[in-house]
Amino acid sequence: MKRSTDRILTTHPGRLPDPANRDAVMQARDRDDRPAFEAGLRTGVAEMIARQREVGIDIMSDGEFWKARDQIYYGSRATGIEAKPLSPGEWPSILGVARERTGTEFRDFYSAFDSLGNTPRPGSLSPPTYSALPSFRGSVTEKSVITGPVKALPPEPIKQDIAVIKQALAAAGVGTEDYFYPVLGPGWLDHFVFNEFYKSEEEYCFALAEIVKNDFKAVVDAGFTLQIDDPGLCDRYGMIDPDPGYEEYRRQENIRVEATNWALEGIPEDRVRYHTCWGSWHTPHTTDIPFKYIIDLMLKVKAGAYSIEAADVQHELDYKVWQDHKLPDGKLFIPGVIAHKTTTIEPPELVAERLVMWAGMFGKENIIAGMDCGVGGRCYPEVGWAKLKALSQGAALASKTLWS
Repeated sequence: MKRSTDRILTTHPGRLPDPANRDAVMQARDRDDRPAFEAGLRTGVAEMIARQREVGIDIMSDGEFWKARDQIYYGSRATGIEAKPLSPGEWPSILGVARERTGTEFRDFYSAFDSLGNTPRPGSLSPPTYSALPSFRGSVTEKSVITGPVKALPPEPIKQDIAVIKQALAAAGVGTEDYFYPVLGPGWLDHFVFNEFYKSEEEYCFALAEIVKNDFKAVVDAGFTLQIDDPGLCDRYGMIDPDPGYEEYRRQENIRVEATNWALEGIPEDRVRYHTCWGSWHTPHTTDIPFKYIIDLMLKVKAGAYSIEAADVQHELDYKVWQDHKLPDGKLFIPGVIAHKTTTIEPPELVAERLVMWAGMFGKENIIAGMDCGVGGRCYPEVGWAKLKALSQGAALASKTLWS
């Protein structure tokens, strides 16, 4: 994993504003037109790399514009999963049953939010054709369900995708040390893959880990840094009704962490970064679980770096939790110093101040400047890119202070 001893590096959680050809890429994917999909993927990745370089991002992704959480993905990774039609009023994920949504305090707000989402397309009042998050009632018609034993399939699909990404990166002159490859973690998959087969929560969670274990290994074998995407560690608490209480929630999440570590068996920790947050939806977030109840579970994940939301107003004071915890020796910390739930662009001076504070806690060589969550689908495109630019400008200011 890339480190620096002379300046603060910059990165982000993966999802970027869409390239111009995203809809064409996803349409080719849906109709299984592999040549068109691969050609579009290479073009889109080239655009994503160019834009990240333009705003000063050091450790880049491909933008994840070409991925989807759907039956095409799950069915290509493992057996035992099938698509079932949604019943009237049913959601394709547990996002629809969040306590904050089903309560009465924000009923009018959610009525408007479900119509528009985070970022309607400019000039329209409708969500994007291909939403990064299936949170809109009626935007999809099926849900994915485990109906039999989940067994991993040969990893040819992930290897094909990796080959195309490598071609695009090579054409752009990007090495593996400057790139990370995100993969969904078991604790995030449970938001979208329902269980109708396994009798225990442990069996269910390890089945979810079976879906992604081959992907984890293939990414690392290809020379990339693997990022495990797991907002579920934090956000699932608000989606359980009635409130399970902190101890019961910790018990449940510990199972998911153990399943994640099982999927990481044989992979060196310094090849893995772990991202978690309290969700990308622009909502009140009054049911977010306090960081102090899950920090030790995050640090239990066998990763070399931890990326977590820290700039949002609900979590800006979470730095105080670290007074009772220690970042393990040799690990990197990637705090969110830019928020994704607001259209306000953070001043570089504020970003720098946050980074200097984190460097004072963990050491300047152990910090990488990050964002709370990806900006694709969470911010209007020009706002997302402006935030990324502010991130790099703030890191430069912090570096001047820290290495003066």
